[in-house]
Amino acid sequence: MTGMRAIFGVSYSSRFVAFAVFVLACGCQRSGPPVPESATLPGPADTAARAQESADDAANVVRAYYRAINERRYGDAYRLWSSDGAASGKTLEVFGDGFASTASVDVVLGTPGPIGAAAGSRYVEIPVRIHAVTTAGRRQAFSGMYTLRRSVVDGATPEQRAWRIYSAKIRAESP
Repeated sequence: MTGMRAIFGVSYSSRFVAFAVFVLACGCQRSGPPVPESATLPGPADTAARAQESADDAANVVRAYYRAINERRYGDAYRLWSSDGAASGKTLEVFGDGFASTASVDVVLGTPGPIGAAAGSRYVEIPVRIHAVTTAGRRQAFSGMYTLRRSVVDGATPEQRAWRIYSAKIRAESP
């Protein structure tokens, strides 16, 4: 042991004391008492809130919108617009009539833009390409952008906190 002490120049007990002081010093830098691991796991409300923050969740609203249209559930599609459908600029009846000659519709989503913030709201733009077939068999193509919005103010209802279609700029593509 004398040879080892000579090589390292420190006794084992001195190195143990130095290590113990280091561990204690690092452990004393906590800002509060230890938090049980179960307390740090996200609950269902936390998970739902994070999912609603995601641009992917907003994109899923656009997918659900076209799925509802394909399934002729126009009321469901209409309610995916803000203000319970009013943001579409149409009544439910006029909205549904607009799809009377649509046999099928398919949407391809581009990459959502970044989530922006304004006055208690979050916004995201989602580019789309739309392919439709009429009941007469005519193929149509459209492209454009959907803007989705959700409220983040204190006291907002779950419905207000959900992504909804705020506006759309869709144009027909030339054949």
